[in-house]
Amino acid sequence: MKLSERIQHLRKSRGMSQEELAEKIGVSRQAVSKWESEQSMPDSEKVILLSDFFGVTTDYLLKGRELEPQQENKKGNKASLGLVLVCATLAGIWSLTANRFRYDECFLIILAGVLVGLGLSWVLTKKR
Repeated sequence: MKLSERIQHLRKSRGMSQEELAEKIGVSRQAVSKWESEQSMPDSEKVILLSDFFGVTTDYLLKGRELEPQQENKKGNKASLGLVLVCATLAGIWSLTANRFRYDECFLIILAGVLVGLGLSWVLTKKR
């Protein structure tokens, strides 16, 4: 897919006319028409405006590159870390408020919470 096709696809997927897009980014309808028909290309400033407006990267507009898997993994890692912390925190709160465990036992219960969180995050990421 070319830049012209990506601009047209993004515009149409949002149900916008060329005129509406032109108003939003401060160009004429003819400019948008020329971009979509490959008669001209938007300058770098307009590419940045388009990427901000459509919520995509300039790499996607210019090269067609989607979000790289490495970036997707970073999002998954943050979610997994959050799940581990929640499980460990809940285990810690439960063990410390129960008042029937020694501190070394509380530590082991918190460690078990971490392991449960890791296990859950592993299972959830396997399903993706």
